[in-house]
Amino acid sequence: MTIDTKDVAVETMESTTPAPAVVGSSQVLASFIARQHGLSRSEAIKEHYKPILWCLYMFFTCIMYGFDSLAGGVVVGITQFREDFGTPFGGDYVIDANWQLGFQAATLGGIILGGVITGFAMNKFGRQLCILLAYILNTGGIFLQFFATTPAHFFGGKLLTGIPLGVFATVAPTYSSEMAPISVRGAVTAGMNFAVVLGQLIGYGVQRQSSFYDDARQYKVLFATQWGYVVVGLAILPFLPESPYWLVARNRIEKARRNIIKLHTPGYDVDGQMAEIHDSLERLNADKEGSASISECFSRQNIRRTIVSTMIFFIQNASGSAWVIGYMSYFMQLGGMSAARSFDTTVGLSGLMVVGNMFGWLFIEWFGRRGTALYGTAILAVTLILIGVLAVVKTSGAIWGQVAFMAVWSFVYQGTIGSAAWVISAENSTSRLRSPTQSLATVMNGLSGCIWGFSLPYAINPDQGNLQGKIAFIFGAVMVASCVFIFFFVPETKGRTFIEIDELYRRGVPAWRWSKTELVTVVEEGKGDAEIRTF
Repeated sequence: MTIDTKDVAVETMESTTPAPAVVGSSQVLASFIARQHGLSRSEAIKEHYKPILWCLYMFFTCIMYGFDSLAGGVVVGITQFREDFGTPFGGDYVIDANWQLGFQAATLGGIILGGVITGFAMNKFGRQLCILLAYILNTGGIFLQFFATTPAHFFGGKLLTGIPLGVFATVAPTYSSEMAPISVRGAVTAGMNFAVVLGQLIGYGVQRQSSFYDDARQYKVLFATQWGYVVVGLAILPFLPESPYWLVARNRIEKARRNIIKLHTPGYDVDGQMAEIHDSLERLNADKEGSASISECFSRQNIRRTIVSTMIFFIQNASGSAWVIGYMSYFMQLGGMSAARSFDTTVGLSGLMVVGNMFGWLFIEWFGRRGTALYGTAILAVTLILIGVLAVVKTSGAIWGQVAFMAVWSFVYQGTIGSAAWVISAENSTSRLRSPTQSLATVMNGLSGCIWGFSLPYAINPDQGNLQGKIAFIFGAVMVASCVFIFFFVPETKGRTFIEIDELYRRGVPAWRWSKTELVTVVEEGKGDAEIRTF
């Protein structure tokens, strides 16, 4: 017997964590959601290990994202690359500043373009086909970079590889948030950032080994290595199960059911998950027809969620990541460290960032998404202001003090906002609009990266703004403002199903009250309605 229900938001000030909620349109759905809430992390991993393994495949695509972004940035510092693509200057070779800016713009522009295209393509063609097309484009881009003989050829290669990076950055968190169970969804989605940093660390290692060559292999090895990623990725891709959310949205119900059965052990509640997917897709969009569009993200109903999902990436970039990560080696050399030693130390700090990311998996589940982001930005604000203060004191010891606080910043950033941004962005979009919302988040990520990437040299260089370490004051001030934004706008989604998140947004519950708000449904047999019970 089908029992219609309606749900109610009940504020309970005694509880600081969301209690298990039953919100749904049938007993099947209510039972499924209650059971998912009741699973421990170990039980969830055991029951959903196959979907989690496929989320690891999405980690792999993000490793490529991190590797390529690192390779494109460090290549201009490789001696042989400067000789092949630069011009003689003062006994050395230099890459024209306009081309340097162009290489960076090509990657960031490609990421933005890839994000925009994916917003449409992922809804129409699915997650699997988008990844396939991204690998094909990536192969061509690597080919152009590897065989480039002029800066123009290399520019074309950077643009062509930038587009698939935008695809990976959009598809990976979307797919992972849809496939992972709620008890580990935060850690799994946060793994995207871990994969990016791991890719950067691998890139540093490859560059370190290729630096011993005295010919074009100094930089070509960096690009050739990426072909290995493509081969492995394409070999596994045919087995990637399409997201049941996308299949249900395209009315391919039986295929979605088969995928769920294939991904779980016998006895799994397939009907319950199908009911959850259908309800989350239809709950707030029953009056919408056709495919989801980017314009819907800016409707009165969805604008708050779009702001949260996109602005969190602006905050991530505005935390000083481009400056600290990009200029740490420069500060070490100012302190008297040799170029080779500073590079090795930078690699070591990259390893510290990887460890910070691992702690991020724990922080997101211990302190929640909102808590991790809020506390993290507060600590980053203090750290950056201290770096700025030390920059005013122009001594060798002060420089090393800045380096020390940069190391602290690196760990805190990766363990907090660096990891949490991916989770917050993916979980705060509606199921219907997750693809276009993630597309907008990728665009914001690329645009904010452009802003800081292009302005930093002018702000820091001695012949321009000459701010040097004092630019940390600017980043620190932005982080203070970010704390205010997170407090008032970013809700706690830990332990919530997408149905519950939709309902809390629909009822306009303030972000700071989500953790003290329960969603309950009281179902009475035979009445087809719900009784509101407040406690």
